Amino acid sequence: MRKTLFILHKYAGLALGLLLSVIGLTGSLLVFDHALDEILTPQTVAFQPTTNPASYADILAVAQAAVPGNPAPSRLMTQRQPGSPHVVRFPAPEGAPGPIEVAVSPGDAEVLAVRGWGTPEYTMSWLYRLHYTLLAGKNGKTVVGFMGLLLMGFCITGAVLWWPKKSKTHKRKWKRAFAISRNGNRFRFYLDVHKVFGIYFLPLLLMISFSGVSMVFPTQVETVVGSLFEMEPRPALPSSDANSGKPITPDQAAAIAQAAFPGGALKRIYLPRDESDSYGLSFRAAEEVWTNYGASFARVDQYSGEILMSQNATELSLGNQILRWQFPLHNGDALGIVGRWLVLLAGLVPALLFATGAYLWWRKRQLQSRAQQHRAIAPETSNGLPTEA
Repeated sequence: MRKTLFILHKYAGLALGLLLSVIGLTGSLLVFDHALDEILTPQTVAFQPTTNPASYADILAVAQAAVPGNPAPSRLMTQRQPGSPHVVRFPAPEGAPGPIEVAVSPGDAEVLAVRGWGTPEYTMSWLYRLHYTLLAGKNGKTVVGFMGLLLMGFCITGAVLWWPKKSKTHKRKWKRAFAISRNGNRFRFYLDVHKVFGIYFLPLLLMISFSGVSMVFPTQVETVVGSLFEMEPRPALPSSDANSGKPITPDQAAAIAQAAFPGGALKRIYLPRDESDSYGLSFRAAEEVWTNYGASFARVDQYSGEILMSQNATELSLGNQILRWQFPLHNGDALGIVGRWLVLLAGLVPALLFATGAYLWWRKRQLQSRAQQHRAIAPETSNGLPTEA
């Protein structure tokens, strides 16, 4: 059994390890995607902070005027932190890889940048598309999901292969299993690096791979989680009553929804798509541990301002909370700044394991080839006598 697992682990790693490395390396870069984007495009933060912010309605209006054709915006993402811009998203133009995003200063409502999401000019979003879809749309997204399952398989088979064998004295060499040899043997050194880094980062790699799979295959993962833990069914999105009068503004909708989450931070405003749709507002409730993610939400009637639905992520059943935790766990936001750095480092590990694994495979083949050549030149037995023809 162990030999079979070793063969599967080795050849699957050689065949698909490079692809996993690309996914891992891009994931590492995306841990601090917003901060890196602001460094790469300093014009998006080139404004003076203010104590008198512009209204969300003004932000949306100037963003809409900056986009050719004046399409209706679909959402507003509030500033990530003081000094960051608001970002307004518009539907993707035909043939474009993603939606249009407009960065707007929160004080004087000045348009700072108009960019197409997923394009090379919008570097971090292009990396996100590479990480999430391999630049191949839905098919690429499915491949990434299966790569996440493969990574989980590598973690399991790697742990089995790493597990110390019993010695003749029936003692397992646990100390040796967690150490890297420095005796000068290069093959042994790279083998230890492969095993030790793999086992130390195994919990993080399992967490990242499962959370990634849950985002690619949400329905299937929800079914699995629901079979193990109590879960509330997904609520149907409520509609607005078009007979309730004049539509309220996004600012009014935000103020109304804020009452459902006292002390919470508004993260996104999803604008009504038609006359019967409602406002959707996501919040980071006061009890939520992450910073940039809003797992709690409310739906507000776009005419009457009535709160049609609200969910506090910290009050959901266990199964629903497990699902809500997956995205902030995937990028480390749920674990604070230390968690983000750990996830960043974990993203580098598949490349390290692929590089060391490929070296070990190549070196072993090289040694076997030399041994075969030696036997062909001088076919001798172990005691130095010629073998029989």
